[in-house]
Amino acid sequence: MARSIHTTRRTLRELAKKEFSEAGRKQSALQEAADSLRRKRRIKKLVLKERSQNVTAPASTPVNTIPIQVLDQGKFVHHGASVEDLRAVLKALPENARLGISRIQLSLGKAYMDEEDRDGDRPDPLTGRLGVQLFPGVFCGGILGCFKIRSGVISIYAYVYDVNRIPLPLRLCQVYLRLHALKTFVHEVAHHHDNLARVARGRWLFDRESNQEMYAEEMEHKWTQEIVLPYLRKNYAEEVKALQNWVFHRGGLRVRLDFFAGDSRKTQRDGLQKLVFSTSGAFESWLDELPTCKSLNESRLAFAWELHYSDCYEQCLRVLNGILGKSSDWIPALTCKADTLVHLEKYDEALLITRDVLRVDSSNANAWKTQGDVFEGQENWNALLENSAAWEISGRLSRRARRELLMHRAIAYCVLDNPAEMETAIAAHLALFDFKASEIAARRRKYVWIRVFRRAGKPVPPEFCSQKK
Repeated sequence: MARSIHTTRRTLRELAKKEFSEAGRKQSALQEAADSLRRKRRIKKLVLKERSQNVTAPASTPVNTIPIQVLDQGKFVHHGASVEDLRAVLKALPENARLGISRIQLSLGKAYMDEEDRDGDRPDPLTGRLGVQLFPGVFCGGILGCFKIRSGVISIYAYVYDVNRIPLPLRLCQVYLRLHALKTFVHEVAHHHDNLARVARGRWLFDRESNQEMYAEEMEHKWTQEIVLPYLRKNYAEEVKALQNWVFHRGGLRVRLDFFAGDSRKTQRDGLQKLVFSTSGAFESWLDELPTCKSLNESRLAFAWELHYSDCYEQCLRVLNGILGKSSDWIPALTCKADTLVHLEKYDEALLITRDVLRVDSSNANAWKTQGDVFEGQENWNALLENSAAWEISGRLSRRARRELLMHRAIAYCVLDNPAEMETAIAAHLALFDFKASEIAARRRKYVWIRVFRRAGKPVPPEFCSQKK
């Protein structure tokens, strides 16, 4: 793969003189060329700096001599991984990945979180450290770990919780947090290894932060599968089995240990983050809902929906079939199953279920929406319009239901080349939102138009295409 950047100042001058059909496109091209030129200059500086340095590889260091310090302790401060855990995983990592690590620290990281002060972070109620609630009663910092290039220090930050106020048994909570602390650890080791390994390659890939994060996420995933999970299965076998048994009872599905690890690979080359709802996220969201579940069926249905949201449709069906095997006419489970079958493109099965539900509950919004999704998936546009009309007169509709109905109607009219009716449906859809600012309203309008055309399988009108900034 070529890795040259050919943009020059002459490129910018020629673009400035060139005529474009749209002013916005010219500005976008100029901005892109300017960004490329700045990157080219930045890389040249890095290469020149590297050539002027006498870089030598760090000497091999026995794992047992790398200091691991526990800096913060307290009633509510819990380090996910122990010193023994970290040293065992460190020994299992490739030698060139751990070269040059000077020290490992287990700390609360309160001062560091205060300095970062990220948007959305809030002080936890037990220590006042800025961060987020991972699941009920368990708090983590907004940043889970840190690697400092100059000092070679890796920091892993503690979790904060009261052992008497967590939604699952303590040892199960501990093994779950241990897994994620070790994932954080190998992620930070990957950053350390990346910093060393890329020096010899002119830092072409190290130039961009997104490339650094992509590499760390890839290695985190690889080392989690090859080192962390086997270590936990061997050294915490009882706790792992107990966690799986607990989820099997409360959630209705026996999951493997890698389910709890999830997949953190989300950074893309353009620096954006893929919208991925991992299985670990599904587990944590489920723990959020558990306190509100009044029965085992409700607990299992909540787990089925979390599997659904993480695109684990086959596993979701297994949970639902277990519920329906004992409660065959439970409408919430039936509507979840119908929705899941749509995602698996089993439209006829989904339609049979929605019709059965609507015979019992003619105003069930979930069944009407799923039935519309079936017709959309089958590209039966007249049936989609008929479904929208029947849904509209089925009973009193919530705002959310009416928005879904109007979206279906707009898509059908878009496909059927009826722009007037499509615009009417879109306008009615947008009227059901309470926008606090005109900028928000404009963004939503653009989003809805793009969504309608994409779901209709038609090119998005040029006025709604995003311009690069």
